[in-house]
Amino acid sequence: MLRLYYSAMTSAFRCRWALEETGLSHEVIHLSLARAEHKSPEYLKIHPLGSVPALVDGDQVVLESAAICMYVAEKDPERRLVPAEGSISRAHYYQWILFSMTNLDSVVHGPYLRAFPRPPELRSGTATDDERTALRRCLALLDDRLAAGWVLGQQFTTADIILGGLLEWADVCGLLRGADTAARYLARLRERPAFQRAAD
Repeated sequence: MLRLYYSAMTSAFRCRWALEETGLSHEVIHLSLARAEHKSPEYLKIHPLGSVPALVDGDQVVLESAAICMYVAEKDPERRLVPAEGSISRAHYYQWILFSMTNLDSVVHGPYLRAFPRPPELRSGTATDDERTALRRCLALLDDRLAAGWVLGQQFTTADIILGGLLEWADVCGLLRGADTAARYLARLRERPAFQRAAD
């Protein structure tokens, strides 16, 4: 069975969401950041940097949320979250995952970290106008795609999970104000039963 080491409101959410989308058998092991359980000697043997998430599959460990999500997608016998190997859709799948984890994350991560320790009622005002402008500039590349459906068109994939996880962070800290297409796309993602199960 797959074991996901998880903390709420971290990038581990994307991994839990991917597992829920596939229905693969798994166990979620909650780590409290407040109690520094991610820095315990036992967990440091799994993730030497003491970060979440980590996925354990037998005696193997996979780190980094995007890598975990992509691994989970490959393990799904029905391959619901990944385009056909060798297809142009597969190239675009890699493209948008890497875009999300580089360009988009670089805009979202800082404001989200400023929001994370705050009470919920104060989080949405954390982002600045300049940061919102930077996010809209990034998302302009995806506007047509997000308005029409999913990142790759009609097929929902891991690329949507990675992008959606970052947009969830963006919304928490107020970055999505003025990014109407992305906000509507995030609302559709939140309607997915797997998203809702992962968010419980």
